[in-house]
Amino acid sequence: MKREVIQDFLNLPGIAGVALMDGRSRPYFCGIDQTLNFQQKEALAQGILQVVETIPSGFNLFEFQFTEYQAHLYRLDRGMVLLVLTDQDLVYADYLSVIQQLQTVLREDMPNAIATFRLMAGNITLTGLHYRKHSADPAPTEKLDADPTPASAEAAVSETPPAIVLSAPESANQAPSKPATLKDAIAALNHLSQFTTQYLGTHVIANYWKATRPQLDWLANVQVDRTAQFSFTGASAQEMTTSLTPQQQEWLQTWVTAFIKRCAQVIRDFPTIVKQKGLNDQQATLLLMREE
Repeated sequence: MKREVIQDFLNLPGIAGVALMDGRSRPYFCGIDQTLNFQQKEALAQGILQVVETIPSGFNLFEFQFTEYQAHLYRLDRGMVLLVLTDQDLVYADYLSVIQQLQTVLREDMPNAIATFRLMAGNITLTGLHYRKHSADPAPTEKLDADPTPASAEAAVSETPPAIVLSAPESANQAPSKPATLKDAIAALNHLSQFTTQYLGTHVIANYWKATRPQLDWLANVQVDRTAQFSFTGASAQEMTTSLTPQQQEWLQTWVTAFIKRCAQVIRDFPTIVKQKGLNDQQATLLLMREE
């Protein structure tokens, strides 16, 4: 079972790299070995662990941009941290199911989690992971800019050769590189739902989505289940990859705005939190209304 779960995770399209670290054993990196040298991996692990220590105890997931990747930090038990790098090929709904299974497997044997993952991953053909080659051009100066960021973490990374950029998501007003599709919209909604689970329970989130949905025929096809996950009924594979119309995108933004305002009745700064940490640039452009 453990092997199948780890294999399914590593072979999932969109997984670009994985790291496990606990602050005691040597960190284990899988899939990004050709991108980072030994010193960079050690410094990255140290910086991440220091950042994690500043996150309130109730938060077990922290996301930020890592060069062109989306980085997902999961704080497990006994100081263990799981880092997952994903790219634009990721289908978030598929990822959610697999990452939850992986966390369960790791928690079953936390003292030996790194050794177990190393052993099993080493015997798996990684069809899902892809590797980035070193660029011949000089790399930019590192920057550790996750929120919040202790100065010691930034100093730790700055001692390594300049090859890593860790930063919080940039402005949400940057235009996407290609028109958003219905598939993109469902993935973005699922991402926002998952992000919100750091603050509210899934049952509450699902109820908030249902309560704030505008009474429109097209949006009635967007289903929200009890785990606050989205799907679209009656759409073919071709329709899922068709670009949204401006009207459809406006309907989605109206719904998301109402949902965020509803959450803000419980979490005072939720609109700001979503803009700063909840969505990447393309997702924010798709789901959030532009500020005048």
